[in-house]
Amino acid sequence: MGSNIKEKKTRRRLIDELSQLRHRIGDLEASEAERNAVREALSIVYDAIDSTVGGILIANLEGRITYVNPSFLRMFDYTHKEDVLGKSVADLFASKVVESLADVKTIIDLTKGATEEFVVVRKDGTKFYVEVSSSDVTSDKGNVVGGMASFVDITRRKQTEMEREDLICRLQTALDKIKTLRGLVPICASCKKIRDDQGFWHQVEVYVRDHSHAEFSHGICPDCVKTFYPDAVRNE
Repeated sequence: MGSNIKEKKTRRRLIDELSQLRHRIGDLEASEAERNAVREALSIVYDAIDSTVGGILIANLEGRITYVNPSFLRMFDYTHKEDVLGKSVADLFASKVVESLADVKTIIDLTKGATEEFVVVRKDGTKFYVEVSSSDVTSDKGNVVGGMASFVDITRRKQTEMEREDLICRLQTALDKIKTLRGLVPICASCKKIRDDQGFWHQVEVYVRDHSHAEFSHGICPDCVKTFYPDAVRNE
């Protein structure tokens, strides 16, 4: 009788332990499935980042680069990720104001914009213009563990803007000269000299030459011929 009770208790304990093991196995399988799902999701994210046109950089809290995508390597003229991983983010920027990725985010926040323009340095030392957006990288517990920045090369756009500004400046200078000739021009009633804005008097041809694209060639009109060369008129 006693042995039967012990056997039943042992069997019951084994059943309980087996049930617990089954639960643990189920939990492990669920955890593994979750891990696989997370790995798959991360793989999709990294594939998307790797294929994006913009240059992507991730850095740790010490400002050291931990990840870059292929577009970043092409933009900054690096061949392999190992050439840039571990470098300081500050080494990429021409301005000494930037010492970390946090500085980039602060500058963007101060301008109250989503992006900001910076001058950066390629591997060979040449400089170019980029538009940068930045955000914090946080852990699953919400702690900031680093930062991420996206780079867009805007060098061609900046060159176009500078060329346009130069053209506008030259056109404005030309318009200012044209406006001067169209306005009231103080001229001497006797010698016909013209007074400029600084109060100096100039010959008419000098003033017009300096305020337009006109050039003068000198001659003498019929009325002046009669006045200054009467003999020449009589001999005709």
